[in-house]
Formats: sequence, C-alpha cells, structure tokens
Amino acid sequence: WYQRQILLPFRKPLIVFTPKSLLRHPEARSSFDEMLAGTHFQRVIPDTSLAAQNPEQVKRVLFCTGKLYYELIRERKTRNMEADVAITRVEQLSPFPFDLLLKEFHKYPNADLVWCQEEHKNQGYYDYVKPRLRTTIDRAKPVWYAGREPAAAPATGNKKNHLTELQRLLDTAFNLDSFKGLS
Repeated sequence: WYQRQILLPFRKPLIVFTPKSLLRHPEARSSFDEMLAGTHFQRVIPDTSLAAQNPEQVKRVLFCTGKLYYELIRERKTRNMEADVAITRVEQLSPFPFDLLLKEFHKYPNADLVWCQEEHKNQGYYDYVKPRLRTTIDRAKPVWYAGREPAAAPATGNKKNHLTELQRLLDTAFNLDSFKGLS
C-alpha cells in the first residue's frame, strides 16, 4: 500500500489499521525485495501451499482479510489439511478485485467457497463481500460464512467466550461437512 500511495501523482492520506498482535509476528513481514521498483501491491494474495499444487483436489477455499489469515493457516496446519483447504487473502476490498477472485474461483473448480471473518456477521465485511463474490462467479455456487454470530456488541468482553467463538469459527471453516445439505 505504501509504495502505491507514494507513487501516485497526487497526495492522499493513507490510513492503515493493524492489530498489535501482528506488529512483531514472524510471518507478517515483507522483505525489502517485495518493496523495490517493479513490485506492486497485491490486491489478492493466492494460496501457495500444497493446495495450490493440486487445485482440483481442494475441497474448500477460505477467503479472508486481515489477521484472521494467521489463525487460519495455523489451524490448517494443526488439522493437517494443507492439501484440502486453500486460503486466499483479499487485501483490497474497494474497488473490489473481481478479476483476481474469478481466477481463484476457476483455479479450484470442486471447492466450496467460504468467507471467514473474526467480526460478528453483522459487523464485518461479509455483507459487502458476499454479493460481489456471487456476482464474480455468476452465482454458480453459494458463498458460505464462517464467523461469529450477529451481535449488538463488537466484543464479548470475556476472554473465554471470545476464544470459544474463535474456535467455533475455525471448526466451521475446516469441517468439510459443515455446509452439506444446505443450499
């Protein structure tokens, strides 16, 4: 984001929201090579794990944005599901990256599509992303949701409840039968 912002012919404020948990996270870093001339901001970061090597075998594609990605890759490794579940990061939500997400959809023809978010269903990006993803794929299949239930408050206020909700999100995201029989 920084590079693109600085190279624009006009100046515009840049606001970046990032949680403290990623400040020194070893996997949330970029090398200087990724910021040199000839590089660019990646609106969508596709999966490069085992799933990407055999995309026809992938059963589920998880789309997410933000720090939830690091929880998802940790959980995928813990459950030994690197070949079954691809995780695609949507780094730019507006303007929506229709073209890049269509490529991801075509790459994984047999996979369920699931939007994951840590925020409650009525507070995150789901209501914004779902219709755009459905338009992108020409309504060929549903876009499922894995996240917290709708709530009036942004947080539970209780760490135990917060962790329980997070575990429920991860269970929904990685249980390959969680959307069976639904349409």
